[in-house]
Amino acid sequence: MTTVRFAIDHLFPPDPGSLRLLAALRATLSGVLTLLLVLLLGMFVVAPITDRILGFAIGLFLAATVRDSDVGQKLVTIALGALGAFTSTALAAFLLEQPFAAAAVVPVLMFVVVYSSIRGPRYASIGTVTLIGYIIGLVTRQLPETLPTRLLVICLAAGVAALIHGLLLPERPQAELNRLRRAVRAGIANVLDRIAIAVAAGAWTVALRAELQREIARLGETTMLAQARVARLAGQLSGQGIPWLQLLEVDVAVERVAHIALQDPGTSEERSALLANLAALREAPDRPLPLPPGEGRLGSAIDLLGRVSREAPQIELAHAAAPPSPAAALGWHPAFQAAAAAALAIVCGELVSPRRWYWAAFAALVMFQGTRTRGESLAKGLRYVIGTMAGMVVGVLTATLLSGDELPSMVVVVIAVFLAFQANVVAYGVMVFWITIIFGLMFGMLGYFALDVLLLRLEESLVGAAAGALIACLVLVRRERAITQEAMLAFLGALRALIESASSVLLDGKPAPELAARILAAEQGFRDLKAIAQGQQSSLPVSHDETLRRRVTLLEACEYWGRELGTICLTSGRLTDPGLIDIARAAVARIDADLRGFSSQLSTGSSAPRIANEATSDVVGATPDDPSHHAVRLLLRIDAALVRGALA
Repeated sequence: MTTVRFAIDHLFPPDPGSLRLLAALRATLSGVLTLLLVLLLGMFVVAPITDRILGFAIGLFLAATVRDSDVGQKLVTIALGALGAFTSTALAAFLLEQPFAAAAVVPVLMFVVVYSSIRGPRYASIGTVTLIGYIIGLVTRQLPETLPTRLLVICLAAGVAALIHGLLLPERPQAELNRLRRAVRAGIANVLDRIAIAVAAGAWTVALRAELQREIARLGETTMLAQARVARLAGQLSGQGIPWLQLLEVDVAVERVAHIALQDPGTSEERSALLANLAALREAPDRPLPLPPGEGRLGSAIDLLGRVSREAPQIELAHAAAPPSPAAALGWHPAFQAAAAAALAIVCGELVSPRRWYWAAFAALVMFQGTRTRGESLAKGLRYVIGTMAGMVVGVLTATLLSGDELPSMVVVVIAVFLAFQANVVAYGVMVFWITIIFGLMFGMLGYFALDVLLLRLEESLVGAAAGALIACLVLVRRERAITQEAMLAFLGALRALIESASSVLLDGKPAPELAARILAAEQGFRDLKAIAQGQQSSLPVSHDETLRRRVTLLEACEYWGRELGTICLTSGRLTDPGLIDIARAAVARIDADLRGFSSQLSTGSSAPRIANEATSDVVGATPDDPSHHAVRLLLRIDAALVRGALA
């Protein structure tokens, strides 16, 4: 059962609002419609199957890679992508009789693709489509005389992609927000269901604890994806506020309920009220709970979740974009590595097959797209090879069954394309699996025997992965420890900015319009740190670092408490109790010193002196559910955790 759930989580990761599903539908529909138009074009001009493949691929990737925020900008990107695709296709046609020059262009294009992918979504789209056009030009080996028809095919693909994004399946921000809310509510319901089972039984089983942790992780991932999407959509929703504030509050409140429930599922006397409130909250989160919360901690936490679910944020904040990916800080290094790996893969791939070396180049390229460390590159290369091996087996069987039947083969290709793009980014090995099947079917349609073709693809993939691994370990090595340290410093800076904004609200009563964006930046920063740290710990076993594990665990607590502190400050005013003000002001000063000292310690490798004694992590005599008292307790906990993290 655990294996099945692991497979489901891997194959179908959270997709709030069906965003990936819609993206896959746009890409697939664009490819299919372009293919049909090219078939119609064949009634008037010569348009062989190679032109169908070109139109299908360009329409597919133009629609799939466009990431601009409005329709006008998308049309510009599509037009530039089509221009790049035709230019590269023409270049491939003119270099057909110069194989050395044709191969030499590939590393240059791959440098451009990787470099552009970290410069911005428009450049990534143009670079990707340009590379696809060049590779298809090399594979199909069409002469320069065919370029007018190919230009017409690419224009058709661009027109279809524009039609899809502008008219047939445009982005509808309000509808997407409604779907995101439903996705988050479904995730909350799954968490509450597990808690209700434990409350009814009066205890937790090992299996039920594991299920709850799984649902909390999926809810957290869903909420983070939803927040990032809302941050992008907010600019298109003038006058409708920033709905991510409630996402932040609900996420923290659910985590609090789960944390308390794991410690204490309630007494037998509290059970009926707890179950009634959990059921009511699950079915109608926007209505008051039917029973009073009682005196238990779990009941109070459930009541707080109910209030947060019912109440929209009372303030309006300016739109702020989601924080950039840490990969942008790497500059040209991964692009140079990709180009070097592609060049080495081409040389080695030529020894395996003088006509199919581009598969080796592709295998080397993917190892440096979206990766930040040597370990991540090696892990991605391994997933590429595994996905290719699995796809080869299924692809051979499928191509054999459908041999000679073009229409059924195209139907399966379309389905496989949809599944590949639906798995894109979050399940890379699964995407490669489907793409390998597509290759087998397409080469079967072109008259090649699928087994020979797919075996050659596997061999070239192994060569490309080996070349990429060699370059990743020897050329401009991005060592895990250095990248992890940079990510940790970035998170500490984001946490410091969050505490600064929150403290200005608590201590001085000053408005902090940037607070919501800083909460999101700190959360994204920690997720990046955690992903990099996990890559360091798992990709290279010899690099396992217990100190790093402890630090990341403590910083995870700081991120959680900082996020909870931020959400309190979004809806609460300044502190009024003089005693609490003194405690909070001292805690903020210590946290600022902690963060500066911790950052200095990481940067220099030295031990930073502690300027003050560690404070208690609670407020004596505090009222448990009073927001002001709770905010001060959170500051003290962050202070204590930072001391332990610096000394770990």
